[in-house]
Amino acid sequence: MHEEQLFEMVNEAVEFAKEELETEQKLHPFAMVLFKNGNVQSIKSDTTEEKRQYEKLIAMLKERVAEETEITALAIVARVTIPKHYKAPVDDGIRIHLEERHKADDKIGGRFLYVPYRLFADSSTNKISVQLHHPIPVAFPPEIFI
Repeated sequence: MHEEQLFEMVNEAVEFAKEELETEQKLHPFAMVLFKNGNVQSIKSDTTEEKRQYEKLIAMLKERVAEETEITALAIVARVTIPKHYKAPVDDGIRIHLEERHKADDKIGGRFLYVPYRLFADSSTNKISVQLHHPIPVAFPPEIFI
């Protein structure tokens, strides 16, 4: 059941990011946490300083997962330029920093999912749409569930 809930949380995060990109053409970092009971909570940074929002989310989540053992997984979502060595079809991407509590002791227990995207404008309606490409997974040691 946990894997299904994790997949649903990640899917919800990507959909929210896509909607933000379509309406605002930018994306402020945000996080989502998954609890043992299956509930998901969205979290925004408490700072308006855009360059520090991601860092603040990391610091806040480190504190929360230490205190709240009911949190089983988390995702931090941000807009990034995908590093060239991943050979993405486009440079723009949504990056999902994904960690799970039960993988905290694993050497490679965290993952980045880079979701390349491209914005398109419909000239007749001025509507912006987002084309998502296949995600690129990258594993790394956990940095929040430690």
